[in-house]
Amino acid sequence: MAKYNKKNKKEEKGNKELKELEEEIKEEIEDNKQDDKKTSRLIFIIPITLVLLFISFLIVIFTFTPTIKLIGDKEIKLMINSDYTDQLASAKYLNKDVSSDIKISGKVNTKKKGKYTITYSIRKGIQKKMVKRVVKVVTNGPIITLEGNQDYSICPDEAYEEVGFKALDSKENDLTKKVVTSNGQDMVTYTVKDSNNIIFSITRKLIREDKDAPEIKLNGNSHVYVTLGNIYTDGGATASDKCDGDLTEKIETTGTVDTNTLGDYEITYKVSDKAGNTTEVKRTVTVQKQVVKRSASLGCGKPGVIYLTFDDGPNGATTPSILNTLKKHGVKATFFVTLNGPEELIKREYDEGHLIALHTASHDYAKVYASDDAYWDDLTKVSDRVEKIIGKKSMLVRFPGGSSNTVSRKYSSGVVSRMVNKLEANGYSYFDWNLDSRDAEGKNKDEVYSNVVNGLSKSHGNVILMHDIKYPTMNAIDRIIQYGKDNGYEFDVLDSSVICHHKVAN
Repeated sequence: MAKYNKKNKKEEKGNKELKELEEEIKEEIEDNKQDDKKTSRLIFIIPITLVLLFISFLIVIFTFTPTIKLIGDKEIKLMINSDYTDQLASAKYLNKDVSSDIKISGKVNTKKKGKYTITYSIRKGIQKKMVKRVVKVVTNGPIITLEGNQDYSICPDEAYEEVGFKALDSKENDLTKKVVTSNGQDMVTYTVKDSNNIIFSITRKLIREDKDAPEIKLNGNSHVYVTLGNIYTDGGATASDKCDGDLTEKIETTGTVDTNTLGDYEITYKVSDKAGNTTEVKRTVTVQKQVVKRSASLGCGKPGVIYLTFDDGPNGATTPSILNTLKKHGVKATFFVTLNGPEELIKREYDEGHLIALHTASHDYAKVYASDDAYWDDLTKVSDRVEKIIGKKSMLVRFPGGSSNTVSRKYSSGVVSRMVNKLEANGYSYFDWNLDSRDAEGKNKDEVYSNVVNGLSKSHGNVILMHDIKYPTMNAIDRIIQYGKDNGYEFDVLDSSVICHHKVAN
């Protein structure tokens, strides 16, 4: 019995240990099941997380990366010697324009054929983007030619008005209408593209400056005359400027005239434009005594003297023959010359002892008597010619048509009267005539001869009007001189002591 009990106890102990072992195994199995569930959960979660992280990364990369693109064509063909103006590129970052941050590298030598690359790049954060443009410089393409200067001066506030241009392709076909112009503040760009998409561009630089001084125009003459004791009223002046327009109100006038004292007085007119350019003009006012004239009817020069005077020459066909006749008889004459005829004839007249006097440059009444200044300008031209030829000034003058002409009234009232005073105030002597050969009226040689010899008188001087450009005069002069010599007349040239004036009619 004791053995049995001992055995039973041993079996019970083994069963108990077995149950404990079973319990441990069950617990371990349960634990393993829980671990498997956790592992399965992790295997599912990890891929989703990685995907989400990748998407987030892409969003960040896309959002924080700059974008850049070319403005204009990716490839340009440019004619050699053209002006190249880069069209640049544009860039954005975080939806903002950052084009000003673009860096440009590469250059185009428009004077040398070749292929050039311009690179545009921008860096923002860790990202850098770039684009490229290729410029091909070629030697066969269109050309634009500008009229006027390429550096063109205009007034500071002036709008540029196109001077002109012309465009041709390599075959000289006109492309002018295809030129595109772009006006800037200080430049105008002209661009044209031919059928091969080759571009030519040229730029006109606008230089905004005002270097031109204003212009002052006197109302009336630059030299006026007033009789002693009379009232002087100044005519004033007007002023204008290329950039500033009418400046008349800005003229500063200085100077006074004392009409109770003989002499010359100056009136000064001065004006400046906005740029500081200044113009100054002076008027001379001569206070003089009343001028008393002698009439030609009272005689011209010394009694019994013939003063041969020839107007309107020289003439290459007639003047040499007249000079030959004068030389043959040893007679000197006075030639009132113009701008016509060979200079060597005037030089010959002077060298052979004749007197060279001033007539007119143009002999066009409409021009000569248009104004006081017009007359003086005409006289100055012929005076300059004479001085250049004979080496000295001539101070003897004859009015076209004479001082008694009335045709000048059509162009300027009183012009001859004013010029008579001006001539004498400036040291000139003017001469009319008291015997007209009437050769200007188409008379033949016999009529010219008769008109002269029948009008001669020994009781006064004889200033004869003739024209060395007339054939009848050329053919009559030998007989006229011979008649004078045969009848006891003397011959002489005019000088300032001879007074021979008509009554001024204007």
